Amino acid sequence: MENYFFMRAVLGWLAQPRRFNRLLAFTLQALAALIVPFSLVTFFRAGKVIFDLPSSGILGGIFFQIFFVAGIYCVVHGLLIRARDIEALPGGDYNMFPLARILVRTAGETFAAFIGLVAVGGGIFVWFTGKSVSTILSPPSKFLGLFGDTTFMGGIEFMVGGVLSAVLTLVVATLVADGLHLLTEAAARLPEARQNSEPSFKLRSGTGN
Repeated sequence: MENYFFMRAVLGWLAQPRRFNRLLAFTLQALAALIVPFSLVTFFRAGKVIFDLPSSGILGGIFFQIFFVAGIYCVVHGLLIRARDIEALPGGDYNMFPLARILVRTAGETFAAFIGLVAVGGGIFVWFTGKSVSTILSPPSKFLGLFGDTTFMGGIEFMVGGVLSAVLTLVVATLVADGLHLLTEAAARLPEARQNSEPSFKLRSGTGN
């Protein structure tokens, strides 16, 4: 019956660290490829709204589009770079620690880059148009909606709030990644620690007899 079922073979394939890493690397590459068409939908929807604005507002919308495209580029390129880093991992024992470290850094880096750039572009958009960024982002970001209003100072608050959130995200992600790195090093030293503890245990046992 085993010849008619494939799940055991799949689980065996996934149990090999290098192959599991390749699967996750491919997943990040596929995610990067999907982000591009989805972001284009938002880009063109925003373009329709922007060109219905007054001439002064159109300039603000163009600035927003430039920063939005830069944010998408950072996310896509960052995912591709980290996918190569995951594929280059040697595998072996405790493979999930270095793998999780890269995934955490990837999430922090891409989120920080996108939020930071969109916050700057969104603040400029508010200055030129006096409108909320939610008018051109579809669907509107609830997270970015926490900062500022449609006034000039609101645009500054939008920029500062978004950039500070990006920095905080990057700091937290790096801190967690460094913690996972320490766990990786500790796990790598476990066999050596066990070997060093065995002779002393035997010596104490022999003395007791």
